[in-house]
Amino acid sequence: MASGGSRSRNGCYTCRVRKKKCDEQHPRCGSCTIRNLQCYGFDTPPPDWMQGKQNWKEVMATKEAKELQSIAEAQYKARRRSGQAVSGPKTGQLVSAGKPPPAPEPIWWDGGLCSSLPSQRSPREDARLLQIYLEFVFPVQFTFCSLSAPADHRWLMSGLCGNSARYQGALSVSACFDASLKEPQRIDGIGLSVEVAQRKAVAVEGLQTLVTRFHQQRIVPKEAIRMAIQMLEVMHQLLSLEVFSMLEGTWQLHHQATMTLLAAIQNYNTAGSYDQVDGSSHSSPLDVTLRDFSCPDTQRNLEFHVTCVVWIDVISSATFGSPSRDVRRFDYMPYLRSNILKTQGIMGCHSKVMASIAEITHLSDWKTAQLKSRLLDTEELSSRAAAILSRLLEQVQEFESQSFVGADDLQERSRLVTLQFAYAAQVYLHVVLSGPDTSHPEIALLVRRGLEMLEALPFGLIIRANWAFTIIGCLAGEDLHVRFRGLIRCLIEHKRPLGMTWKGLMVMEECWRLRQCQPGLENSCDWRVAMKTLGSQILLA
Repeated sequence: MASGGSRSRNGCYTCRVRKKKCDEQHPRCGSCTIRNLQCYGFDTPPPDWMQGKQNWKEVMATKEAKELQSIAEAQYKARRRSGQAVSGPKTGQLVSAGKPPPAPEPIWWDGGLCSSLPSQRSPREDARLLQIYLEFVFPVQFTFCSLSAPADHRWLMSGLCGNSARYQGALSVSACFDASLKEPQRIDGIGLSVEVAQRKAVAVEGLQTLVTRFHQQRIVPKEAIRMAIQMLEVMHQLLSLEVFSMLEGTWQLHHQATMTLLAAIQNYNTAGSYDQVDGSSHSSPLDVTLRDFSCPDTQRNLEFHVTCVVWIDVISSATFGSPSRDVRRFDYMPYLRSNILKTQGIMGCHSKVMASIAEITHLSDWKTAQLKSRLLDTEELSSRAAAILSRLLEQVQEFESQSFVGADDLQERSRLVTLQFAYAAQVYLHVVLSGPDTSHPEIALLVRRGLEMLEALPFGLIIRANWAFTIIGCLAGEDLHVRFRGLIRCLIEHKRPLGMTWKGLMVMEECWRLRQCQPGLENSCDWRVAMKTLGSQILLA
């Protein structure tokens, strides 16, 4: 094989394909080591895909060479987005084998996550994608869910290995993440490659099998609950893929299915044959399983998935309004109020504040129904709003007075995110009570205070407070618009991840535009009106 045309005849094959200078360290060059690229060596026989070529031009035309260049370029762009300089070790400097890369910020679109991604396809592609899921995708999506202890890994692996459909769903998200690093930046449908579609299809097929078996009336109650939990796992994994790829509007189908299934589990008629571990004959199978710590992996697995689904329901209902009422709708409020579902341990905001946000949505639904029937009692509306506001103020005081000296960083970050949501919830409550009037003194004060808190947040937390960021921003006066735009501009300038915050800003901009262009909407335009005119269903999670 001819070797002409490369930068260095003595460099490793990988650097020659990449047309980069090689430090020529043996047996594996430092340039490949620091970038986690496969070093094809120096004097060893070239890889199979290089052999038999007449010249270097033919080598560079192979799909393997192009893929190698694409992977390296994707990693370079990812590091540039995250502001990380990448340089190889100096000549003569030893590279410590097995030394882990610096711990990246576990946030979506943080290029630092990509620096140690297993970039070469192994003979066992499932193993590679599983590694990506455990080390990158899961921390990206569920920042506050720690996997530091062995027990944390055990329940997650137990759920993945015990449910093949969920396993394929998880790997579809990994494949989506992997593909997104190699494609041009897009606004939605991110990383939806052929492999993602294939693995998603396998997961859906497995889900259909579970659904068919679940509807068979011959299965015993315990088996029905076990299968329902497996169905929930797959549904949430499919929902997770929709959210991860930033698709607008397609996530509702999976979310509605999960809420229907949770209602079915909660109301499943066990006919007294289910073991009631708490001694109550009225406990639902969902209650029993969530409180049954004799099987910790099953309990935590169910708690995790239910909490994630509830989080999305609270956020989506507060954003778009509750779906049509169903007598069998899953009632999660007792679980939030009692902190059985700990949203702070997965998404950051404490379950108390999430419960308050859900209560405001319920109040909004009640007000809408009363207005339609022309029976609105303004005194009752004010009384119910005052009770919610009192709880919110108590929660703000509680979290503002907390001190986490000596506590881990996740607790402090959760406290900051919780406070951001609590202030946004107060804005939401005032909108429900008196409308989205940006000149209202209380709304103006809360928006200004919320903005000050956003500006003081660590960069990495802004995308975790996207719902709060959007709700507060939509009610901002004209003098504050530049500061909300400045938050996103600052993230870009510091090469920090944007997540869905730029879509939140898009909703704000539409809200501001409508107020300026349509005088009749000055005191009636909020995020729901803006999304309706945009024709988008943006999940601000």
